[in-house]
Amino acid sequence: MRRARLTIILLGLAFACCDATAGRSEPLRIALVIANGQYANFPATARCTPSAAAARDGLRAKGFEIIERNNLGRGEFDTAIGVLARRVAASPPAIAALYYCGYAAEFNNRSFLLPVSAVLARDNDVLTQGILVKSVVDSLRRAPDSAGLVVLDVFAPPNAPAGKMGALAEQLAASSFAVIAAANDGQSNGAGDGATAAALALRDELAAGGAKLNGVLDGLRRRLAKEAVTAQFIAATSDAALAAAPAPPPPPPTATAPPAAASAPPAPAPQQQMVDEDRMSDGDRRQVQIVLANIGYYSGRIDGTFGPETRAAIRRYQFEIKAELTGRLSAEQATRLVNGAR
Repeated sequence: MRRARLTIILLGLAFACCDATAGRSEPLRIALVIANGQYANFPATARCTPSAAAARDGLRAKGFEIIERNNLGRGEFDTAIGVLARRVAASPPAIAALYYCGYAAEFNNRSFLLPVSAVLARDNDVLTQGILVKSVVDSLRRAPDSAGLVVLDVFAPPNAPAGKMGALAEQLAASSFAVIAAANDGQSNGAGDGATAAALALRDELAAGGAKLNGVLDGLRRRLAKEAVTAQFIAATSDAALAAAPAPPPPPPTATAPPAAASAPPAPAPQQQMVDEDRMSDGDRRQVQIVLANIGYYSGRIDGTFGPETRAAIRRYQFEIKAELTGRLSAEQATRLVNGAR
């Protein structure tokens, strides 16, 4: 009797394991698509809207969940990158893609993406108003078991050298993320005011059946060389699979669900309340460092110790929110930071 009971228990465990394996979902595939077309202080980049649409369609056809953002200011830009980085970090292993179309600038051989609010009265203004390309890539590759593709489809702002994105290979260490930076000179490339050559190449290479990350990258390299587009490439060290299993169709609506419930807006998420840094726990301090890292302000260790690097990151955040640059967080500032407010 005991033997029979043990056999039943073991069979039950075996079936449970099989069910768990069968129900295991595909790895998360998520893409952030940014089109910065309407700048406050530069001419509009009209081609960014159709370019972002082409990139979006190609990624969506590969099974990527799409996050679309348009005309981002500095804080909005940081927040969007932080959202992508946190989604990837929360769902390992994950495949992430970032497509950006808009202005970019150089300073001291470093490359910066420009929010729509950027004002470059002096060359070094890009240090406080631009988004450092290295920090963007670092925030994504910091997630465990992540891989993916970063496509920077950029224009040079007025009075800046066209077709230049710096020595990206020297700025970016080899990682599981492939990076391509394509510089547009404002010419039509046969597409009028439509999508850029890089966006069309990305869409077409994904549609052509490219299942591996570096395979798509090689296809982009060939296409852009043929179209005489100035571009830089950094291959991924991990050749991740891009082809996702097709998503199941959504379930039909149930007759019992009230129609009003479907249209009701979601309740806002409660804000996390923080204390000033003198009263923070070790966990609070680590959380502050993680958020600063996700928005590209901090690249040091997540250790709960507010050393010189953390202080510098806090000052950068305080500059962004137009607060006194003390390098120390008040309870109000910490609450704004961890809740994504700028």
